[in-house]
Amino acid sequence: MRGLIFAAVLLASTAAAASDVAPRPPLAISAITAQQKQIHDDVIAQRGRYKDMPASTRSELLSKQAEVLAMIEGKNSSGDLSQEQQVQVFNRLEWIEAAINNAEDERMVCKREKTIGSTRITRVCRTVAQEREAREAARDELDRADVQNRR
Repeated sequence: MRGLIFAAVLLASTAAAASDVAPRPPLAISAITAQQKQIHDDVIAQRGRYKDMPASTRSELLSKQAEVLAMIEGKNSSGDLSQEQQVQVFNRLEWIEAAINNAEDERMVCKREKTIGSTRITRVCRTVAQEREAREAARDELDRADVQNRR
């Protein structure tokens, strides 16, 4: 499990949210591949923490793993991936970790967003819980504005 966290953290370092942060060395893809194959074997054998995992979660986990392995196939390091691919791999690895730890609200989700008033694109990472809170706050603000306009 520590390996999954290690791989996600190292991949995340290549997908840093702030663009003014010095680039980090790329992660060796072989580490991700070895880790995902070990998880795959344990999921298929339904051993350890995967023993009681619901079949639907197991199936989706295997699907996300297949997507990750397809994206990193033939690559030597995370530096060989485009920024968009790095974000996609990171998000899938985070999903896998959240499914394994049964911690969906703590899963990080990264997006590439254009800065308002600029053509600059930055990577923004938030937890699922933070995204939900932001959506709810925006919805509440719209509701308050709607009530104000009705008066």
